[in-house]
Amino acid sequence: MARTRWESLIRTPRQPRDITFVELFFDLAIIFALMQLSRRLLSDFDWENSLQTLLLLAAVWWIWVGAARTTDWLDPNQRFTQGIVIGMMFAGLVAAASVPEAFGEHSIVFAAANVAAHLVRHLSIVAALHGHPVGARSTRAAIWFGSTAVLWITGAFLPTAPQLVLWSVAMILDYVGVGVGWRVPRLAPLGEEHLRVRGDHIAERHRQVFIIAVGEVLLTSGVSLSRAGLDGVRIGAFVLAFAIAGLIARAFFLPRGLSLQDALDRRPSTVAVRASYTHLVMIVGIVVTAMGAEILISEPLGEARAQWSAAILAGPFLFLGGRALYARLVFQRRPWRAPTGMLIIAAISPAMLRLPPLAVAGTVTAVLLGVVFTYGRIGADPPRAETPLAQLLQKRENPRRLSAYELFFDLAMIFALTQVSQRMLADITLGNIAESMVLLAGVYWVWVATAWSTDWFNPDDPRLQRLIVVVMLAGLLMAAAVPSAFGEHGLLFAGAYAGTHLVRGLVLVPALRGSPLQARSARVLVWFGISAVLWLVGAFLPASDRLFLWAAAIVVDGVSAWFGWPVPGLSAPQSHLRVIGEHIAERYRQVYIIALGAVVLLSGQAYSSAGFDDFRTLAFALAFTSAALMLWSYFLPPDRDLGDVVNSTAPKVAVAAGYCHGIMIAGTVVVAASAEIYIRSPLGQVNAAWVLIVGGVALHTVGRTFFGIVMYGARHPWRGPLALVVLAAITPGLLTAPPLVVAAAAISVAFLLTLAYGRSRIR
Repeated sequence: MARTRWESLIRTPRQPRDITFVELFFDLAIIFALMQLSRRLLSDFDWENSLQTLLLLAAVWWIWVGAARTTDWLDPNQRFTQGIVIGMMFAGLVAAASVPEAFGEHSIVFAAANVAAHLVRHLSIVAALHGHPVGARSTRAAIWFGSTAVLWITGAFLPTAPQLVLWSVAMILDYVGVGVGWRVPRLAPLGEEHLRVRGDHIAERHRQVFIIAVGEVLLTSGVSLSRAGLDGVRIGAFVLAFAIAGLIARAFFLPRGLSLQDALDRRPSTVAVRASYTHLVMIVGIVVTAMGAEILISEPLGEARAQWSAAILAGPFLFLGGRALYARLVFQRRPWRAPTGMLIIAAISPAMLRLPPLAVAGTVTAVLLGVVFTYGRIGADPPRAETPLAQLLQKRENPRRLSAYELFFDLAMIFALTQVSQRMLADITLGNIAESMVLLAGVYWVWVATAWSTDWFNPDDPRLQRLIVVVMLAGLLMAAAVPSAFGEHGLLFAGAYAGTHLVRGLVLVPALRGSPLQARSARVLVWFGISAVLWLVGAFLPASDRLFLWAAAIVVDGVSAWFGWPVPGLSAPQSHLRVIGEHIAERYRQVYIIALGAVVLLSGQAYSSAGFDDFRTLAFALAFTSAALMLWSYFLPPDRDLGDVVNSTAPKVAVAAGYCHGIMIAGTVVVAASAEIYIRSPLGQVNAAWVLIVGGVALHTVGRTFFGIVMYGARHPWRGPLALVVLAAITPGLLTAPPLVVAAAAISVAFLLTLAYGRSRIR
């Protein structure tokens, strides 16, 4: 029986709750928003600015909650739902871009974006589902948000003090509305069944956004380290910031045995609202922690300042407070570990005010370590295999569900990609672009090798989890060294790259003793040992020779993977080179979307700092459109899954898919650099910028074409090559056009190519 329009838009009870690509794409906007809020907080420590920033954070968080509930009610695979989420994402990015002056000249921008994110969403649902219970729910929500919209818009035209009061009232009402089920006089209240959320989906959404929020601490820390300098003391401060972020993430997932999904499914619908409230408190703590990390890395041994010490202490303190509320309000537990940690931080605060930031951060790390240790001693241990070897080789039950460590690791890629993009933008010459591409290949190959490791081995094994953390730290140091990797910090970049691969092999090869898979890991170690020589020797050579040697090392790593890392005397059957298609496809998909996050992040930063005039707003919309088109084209046509292709073909197909994703990610990095050019100077001189603007779209098209060959076995692909011919044909006419016109032309070609992909059919 055919499904009605209502039935096609509504999530079915049996529909998988996996996080879709549109939801993950939306979450990347949160990183930009949190960075904006952290920097706003750092700019002024007074109470007025702190209250303003807290209010803005609450508004941004509620946009995320609204998007999460939308994809919980509606089928996220439907174009209607995807359009709502993408629209909310754009509104959220505009709101985030206006954060620095949200209580100044850009107050109306923030208010309008915030109101539009909620009202347009609910009014669209009402129009599409009029007469359905979901439509009735959105009708009541639209009335509430319409009422508070008056306060938001009116407040934008008032002086700062009354604006803060009016916006605070509006924010409180927005939060209260969902808590009371959007009750409206003369309208029958909604039944409990129409207010509930699906526990597995909302729990996964909260889990993911929390990890992304912690990733913002790492991103802020990495940027601060790169700007302040890579001396030993600052690297030590960065390691402390990394430890604090890791301990916060670890504390969130402890104690074992507590499941948010079970709490949401078994208890009243108001528990989901409480979970959103308490997550906000924890995320406030993370934003303050990011601010403290920036102080720590910028001035690790600076003079003792009460404000600096308070900032470093306040972040973990607020997180522990939110963690205690989370346990009490959601799980009905009587927490004492998090409150004890808060009391210890409060007790030592007077002494900390007289210490430099490095000492304060070290003390906070010790407190968090104690809290995590006590949490780790309660709850049932997860089931494990009988022997350490069996545990390491234990396969996952749900290959598409990524572990928290894998998600956490992926966030380091955003920092690395933005670093490469910024490096490319600093000097638009062929030499610098070539150097940047080699560095990008190195960063990407670290990610690929780690993804294969978590595919071949059990990602829940503690040894592999510790290895992921070490590789992540090394990857962040690599990314921090990117700006001067062909200068004074070449050894740091090369040493971190070689060290990650060698350490991984030296850990896994002994652990696999007694398994036929040991030969495979030994072969991988041998080849990475060969390329390590090239990386390390190149670090001591001049820039031109270094480029040649490092490029050769990348070729060695890529070609050896294609041929299965052959080593005489160490044979391994082809079956031992096979990966789990569902898992590796999910990993490739995620890192690609993460790369698109770099476009969102850099374009948002450029828009925020350059201004909000009409041409820059149009340029920002074009940049956002380019990211959305690259995301859309990746999933077209929707008739085949990469996981199925990998499972049903030779092991080399997974390697080929890695190459294709690398080329597409390189295209997104170039697109991110070009977006910053035409947003900052939309009508300026194009000069050499057209190389990046047109080249980014062209490079992504090349990667997408090869990806189509791998995915669909196309013998005569014509769509991508035709788009490249069109780009080449229009380029002479763009050499004297302003950047905005060049971008519009290139993105128009990408749009037509995406439409062509959407209309293609698979035999």
